Amino acid sequence: MIRIDTLSQNTSALTENATQALVKPLRFVVELPARLLKIAYAWQIRADQRHRLAEYTGHQLRDIGLTREDARNEYTKPFWIR
Repeated sequence: MIRIDTLSQNTSALTENATQALVKPLRFVVELPARLLKIAYAWQIRADQRHRLAEYTGHQLRDIGLTREDARNEYTKPFWIR
């Protein structure tokens, strides 16, 4: 025979599991726009930095320890590649 308190504990555990099963997908949906904005912001910064690097003179590149070829290899990369 099943006791009432055991049944209550089992029901409580099932309710908690069901709640967790719903919370995870909802958290993902809620956090998705912020994650996408963060990625877009990082891409914009990377594109800006590469554009500026392309404009450096030979003297400026030597100051930061890069050759023209090193700089070209960096600034020709697409913005989504690190």
